[in-house]
Amino acid sequence: MKPSILFIMHMPPPVHGAAMMGKYIHDSQLINDSFDCHYINLATAKDLADIGKVRLQKFAQFYSLLRTIRKEVKRIRPQLVYITPNAKGGAFYKDFIVIQMLKRMGCKIVVHYHNKGVALRQNKMIDNQLYRIFFKNLKVILLAEALYEDVKKYVARKDVLICPNGIPEALSEEPTAKRNNSIPHLLFLSNLLVDKGVFTLLDACKILKEKGYSFVCNFVGGETAEINSARFEQEVKARGLNQIIRYEGKKYGKEKSESFQNADIFVFPTHYETFGLVNLEAMEHKLPIVSTDEGGIKDIVKDGENGLISQKNNAESLSQCIENLLGNEKLRIQMGEDGYKKFQNKFTLKAFENTFTQIVNNCYRGGVKCNIAFYHGKKFSKEKEEILRNTDIFILPTYNECFPLVLLEAMQQKLPCISTNEGGISDIILPGETGYIIKKKSPQELADKIEFLLNNPNKRIDMGKKGFERYKQLFTLKAFEQHFVSILNIAISRQ
Repeated sequence: MKPSILFIMHMPPPVHGAAMMGKYIHDSQLINDSFDCHYINLATAKDLADIGKVRLQKFAQFYSLLRTIRKEVKRIRPQLVYITPNAKGGAFYKDFIVIQMLKRMGCKIVVHYHNKGVALRQNKMIDNQLYRIFFKNLKVILLAEALYEDVKKYVARKDVLICPNGIPEALSEEPTAKRNNSIPHLLFLSNLLVDKGVFTLLDACKILKEKGYSFVCNFVGGETAEINSARFEQEVKARGLNQIIRYEGKKYGKEKSESFQNADIFVFPTHYETFGLVNLEAMEHKLPIVSTDEGGIKDIVKDGENGLISQKNNAESLSQCIENLLGNEKLRIQMGEDGYKKFQNKFTLKAFENTFTQIVNNCYRGGVKCNIAFYHGKKFSKEKEEILRNTDIFILPTYNECFPLVLLEAMQQKLPCISTNEGGISDIILPGETGYIIKKKSPQELADKIEFLLNNPNKRIDMGKKGFERYKQLFTLKAFEQHFVSILNIAISRQ
């Protein structure tokens, strides 16, 4: 029987990073196949402008939320409750009540932070006491190792698990890093918030304009209580940027993808961030990124490789980073290529789902280290084929073998194969082309080959394709029959 998990998390609307990750979890076939999932939406804000506002209706919604949670816990008796709380302020106090109610009901709880701010409030007497109570006996999921500093005062490192966010692959085929704009196009894509660096970018654009650079900067994103379209236009006009800056409003799906494809540089000068999913979208579209050292961003954007890191809230620093890319198309292309490879290796939705499923599986069992090995028992026919279809790398580190047919089955499913130089295996696997052959009883060499293929999905795909072609040429039943008949005829002719 699958473990019962109650997910209490933010889901759209409104649309923001935590809500989108909640939607991905809710819609994930892997997660829903792995657990008996039940979902409750934690959000009480009706739109972005409503976030942080106090309304009487919200109190009524919160009371209703508590009743719903209590009722569901009693009904399904979950083995684990997963919740995405807020780190500070009034929203934290609301989530504190939820967590304490769940604890009193005897629930095992894991919290997943998509925001930060605990360290900003930990020296306030009331908040400090509440945090001590809140984090007691909790497992905590963070988006990046750098974010541990935010909760370090209250959570032991052994109780923390790292699960980087991932996003669905929006493109049906690999994009090109080279753009054909007559002048470079900058792109900012986020909700219009001061903390996202909107005004810092406007100031940087003013500096670049005064230096004589030609460019266009497009702003895409939703209006907020802080910055609506009218105020944005006022700020643009005050800086004399009417001919350079364009506000294009919200964009989704194909329109958003076109915004990325039409840009030369992606700029996200956020002052306050936890992870920044939008940087992943830019990487998928092979854009070089200019961002800041905030939250887990340095785990995404490595300065000098797939982008440049600017100082926070510093228009001079931001303008210098953009300037370095405006005049160097070759660097833009190279950074775009590097970012795309990093996205494919680490930040796809599939990578997130795999890591998340392992973590949740482990949390309900009570541990903190991820289980990465699963015994599935015997499988035959369709079940065996399904296992192979859902596999990325086939491994057979055998010590004693003649001619393992299972390698042929793996090649038939376009899998790269890692095995040992035993029996006829060297006639099956072409090292470096369809897989790797390692020494027997050599765990380090095996680990190195697995690590390489895990980090190089394009190599896995290429090896799988070559292995499939080799299988079709040499190892089908028809090929065996023809070869066998040929050998029998030769044997008969020699008698």
